[in-house]
Amino acid sequence: MNVLITGGCGFLGQHLTKALLQQFPQIRIKLLDLKESSHPLHQYHDHPQVSYLLNKNICNLQSITRDFQEVDVVFHLAGIVSFWTKDKQKLFSVNVQGTKNVFQAALTNKVKRFIHISSVAALGYNNQPHHPIDETFKFNWNIAKKYKKYYMVSKYLADQFLIQKQSLIYLNIAYPGLMLGPGDGCNSPKLITAIKNNQIPFNPPGGTNVIDVRDVVQGLIAILKKGKPNNHYLLSGSNFTFQEQNKIISQVLEVSPPKRVLPSFFFDFIYPLLLFFENRSKKGPKLTSDNLHSSFQFRYFNNHKAKEQLNWQPQITFDQTIKDINNWMKNELK
Repeated sequence: MNVLITGGCGFLGQHLTKALLQQFPQIRIKLLDLKESSHPLHQYHDHPQVSYLLNKNICNLQSITRDFQEVDVVFHLAGIVSFWTKDKQKLFSVNVQGTKNVFQAALTNKVKRFIHISSVAALGYNNQPHHPIDETFKFNWNIAKKYKKYYMVSKYLADQFLIQKQSLIYLNIAYPGLMLGPGDGCNSPKLITAIKNNQIPFNPPGGTNVIDVRDVVQGLIAILKKGKPNNHYLLSGSNFTFQEQNKIISQVLEVSPPKRVLPSFFFDFIYPLLLFFENRSKKGPKLTSDNLHSSFQFRYFNNHKAKEQLNWQPQITFDQTIKDINNWMKNELK
């Protein structure tokens, strides 16, 4: 089996490559990416079954089309994550047009399987903690547009394009929750460092879904082995309030957790002020208006379909994930 992974040098890509090599001894893997990770966890330059395709921009169809020759399966991971309003055009260029280009390159070269790694953000949310949503949920996308949640919209539009074209290829879409784990140079260190240094004075009133990257990888391999054509799967983990999440992290780090929860009505005062300064900032702020809006919502997800159809479920507890991230940070982010 010949596999190409877009964004293969990134956080998820490194973990996926390792797992594929372990489970498919005869596999050959192409890692297509702009550049290598600044936080390499696994490297395969000397591995005879792995080849690196670097300086590749998925926004340029002509430059990547030949790389998809003799490929059986594409895992499309490449994309950008930004919640800054000024990155709107970049988000649409990479996440939407880039996905269209990758799909076209796969079609041109008669690739058999296309596994697109999206995000729970592409499904929306219902803000009802006792009723987590599944793959069938219909979100009111006017909400995302109203609050300038361009990352969400870009992921949704990319998915809708693929769904409209799924009669042309064996397509599966995976919707991971917030991925954390060792090797993550972005979300994981920021969260742990903020808790460790008591930089979070209040807990937001909402909640989110978190999952270990290694569980997501096992979900992707389950999709490869058992995913039904044109079926799409939530690879979500645990639903936590932000207070619960921060308490678990604090316990692992042996520090005091933030105790107070911001009242929900604070949002109406803080949001317009934050948006005002964000629109006038010259670089992405640490806290965006999109981040703030999400922190006041309950974005909970139900992974029952993946459990039933793929015989998959998360194995790594959230506290174990935090322990592993903390150990990795001590060794690698000195």
